[in-house]
Amino acid sequence: MADAVTVMVKPEKETKSVDRVKEVYTTVHWLNVRVTNPSSTKLEGVTLKWALYASNLRRGADTISVEKSGEMKITVDASGRYTDVATPKVSFVYTRTHSERSGRRSTKLVEESGKKYHGFHVQVINGDAVIGEAVSEAIKKHLQ
Repeated sequence: MADAVTVMVKPEKETKSVDRVKEVYTTVHWLNVRVTNPSSTKLEGVTLKWALYASNLRRGADTISVEKSGEMKITVDASGRYTDVATPKVSFVYTRTHSERSGRRSTKLVEESGKKYHGFHVQVINGDAVIGEAVSEAIKKHLQ
């Protein structure tokens, strides 16, 4: 990669709401991305593509899918300068396995469900060439 860039990603998380009785959790995730350009050429209008992945918690599903993705045009100055970008915030809602009362003496098991944050994948693309990339460990295994 002649005009390679360095991509650093810091995943961010915020807990929006927690229902401890029903074990329902809502979390918001986004990425703070820093793209560093070590070359002597200014990169204008390169594309930053990002994706946040979710684990489907429904029993038997065990799937990992893109919950939300997007792309944006960025410009990175030359000679070691960098551009910081934050992706939009994405909500993930899931329920943990728990027991609920279903009468005076009995309880029922409520299975986990919903979608929980699993990881990210970020690429910087110039024309048709991927010039920088960052992938979380959990997603690296999934993409292989």
